[in-house]
Amino acid sequence: MTELDGQMPLALGSAKPARATPEPEQKWTMDWVNGQEVAIEHQAAIAVYTNAAGGIAIRQERSWDEEEDTFIVLSTPEAARRLIAAIQRELAAQERK
Repeated sequence: MTELDGQMPLALGSAKPARATPEPEQKWTMDWVNGQEVAIEHQAAIAVYTNAAGGIAIRQERSWDEEEDTFIVLSTPEAARRLIAAIQRELAAQERK
């Protein structure tokens, strides 16, 4: 009897290595409403200019499902100042929160 009697011979290259079954990949979906990845939400463009009648116009770009832009026209400088004051008031209130 030789030293190899009773031992199984090793056949190199014939056995396939055991592989772990990969876990199923979880599909990631984008959450445009609550996703932490969203840095800036949709914001329509806003233009401010003096119109031909001398009023200050605020114009918001229309959305894909609207036929026209939205307009706000402030007919006097005092109306514009009041709007600015109201916006500043709301910003200050948000900063206090």
